[in-house]
Amino acid sequence: MTRSEAVKSFNIKSVLPVVATLLLYCIFKSACMKGGELDYVWLWILCGLPFGLHRMYLWIVPGDGSLGGGITLFALNFILGGVIGGFVLAWRLIVAVWYVPLTVYRLIVG
Repeated sequence: MTRSEAVKSFNIKSVLPVVATLLLYCIFKSACMKGGELDYVWLWILCGLPFGLHRMYLWIVPGDGSLGGGITLFALNFILGGVIGGFVLAWRLIVAVWYVPLTVYRLIVG
């Protein structure tokens, strides 16, 4: 692996997820403040929503066709997508931390 490939891989696997997470945190922090305290559950769901957005449609359960049931399932899909995306986001951050020493090793060795 060349140096430019290692740096490109580092930017994609490490820098980009961390920057996206910080941006999402800054955007949703004010929306998750309740009584002067930060609600971490809603922050987890809202920050994970972009990472789980395309996965939430897998959980659609057919309802009885009423408007209230449809809205409830739509909201439930957003919440489930946010929770799943929160785990995806956590995994991407773990991979980002792992890529720091791996990139240093790649730059030193080759």
